[in-house]
Amino acid sequence: MLEMKNLCREVWTWNRKKEMSLIQDCLRNHRFIAIDTEFPGSLRETSKDATDYERYNNMRFSVDKTKLIQLGLTLFDAEGRIGGTWEINFSDFGETGDARNEKSIEFLKRNGLDLEKIREQGISIQGFFSEFRRILQRTMNVTWVTFHGSYDIAYLLKGITGESLPVTSERFAEALARALGSVYDLKVMAGRFEGLGSRLGLQSLAHELGLNRVGIAHHAGSDSELTARVFDRMAPICHNIQESEGFVYGLGYRILSHRLKQELVMMRQRAQLHIKHVMKTRCYGPASPFLPPMPQLRPMCVAGFPPFGGHILMPRVSMY
Repeated sequence: MLEMKNLCREVWTWNRKKEMSLIQDCLRNHRFIAIDTEFPGSLRETSKDATDYERYNNMRFSVDKTKLIQLGLTLFDAEGRIGGTWEINFSDFGETGDARNEKSIEFLKRNGLDLEKIREQGISIQGFFSEFRRILQRTMNVTWVTFHGSYDIAYLLKGITGESLPVTSERFAEALARALGSVYDLKVMAGRFEGLGSRLGLQSLAHELGLNRVGIAHHAGSDSELTARVFDRMAPICHNIQESEGFVYGLGYRILSHRLKQELVMMRQRAQLHIKHVMKTRCYGPASPFLPPMPQLRPMCVAGFPPFGGHILMPRVSMY
């Protein structure tokens, strides 16, 4: 279980150097990073029945036109130990002149974000990501965890690359694979578990799992810390699911390159042929060399959460 830590370290212009050094030290032994962002909102409404093409273009338009306000990072290790939580405050966004969704700004203010203080004492987005990029380049096998994280990951990719988002969702997925590697989305995970479901928000999901929040909701540091603990509570359910080259079994998904997508298609075709054979018996778990051993679980292969692309091989399991 993840250890509870009340301290969220806020990053401002006056303590930036010290805190970035602490983040670098922490990453040596804590390779899981739960993230959350606070930003000026979506500039285009996206209907529930929008196509993946529309969803990605609307997200790309908003992320490219707006400026990040906060980034929350919670670092933890594979044994469930939290190394620390950081809430980075960015000075770039101004309430006059910068693109924003007014309802989103009012929402952030109602939840206690001091936009004036952040503007005056925060650090620059470019300066932070320039240093953070160098830290990540010296760190191997980082795994990212989000909740409903399409915008979170998009802002992260934009910051790390220093470029606008790719023009298509396919190129976006490829860029994520190169820059980030493994990404887990808790909303996707919850949607695959009986008793939970993708309808739940982060706070409701945490409540269902018996977890209490540390800090204030809709502040990036607190949200990232709660994301880390929710992930830790859900992960043991699939502790026996193993990761294989190119994609992740059980807990989430990895963005796939075109080559790996082709390999996945071939794997599924071979598995289907094998299933036709084993369905003649009482065994429903195909003992295929292309699938990991999953006792008493019948796997299903589903599309990844748009607009990320990729695939998940997810066991059918129950929380209760």
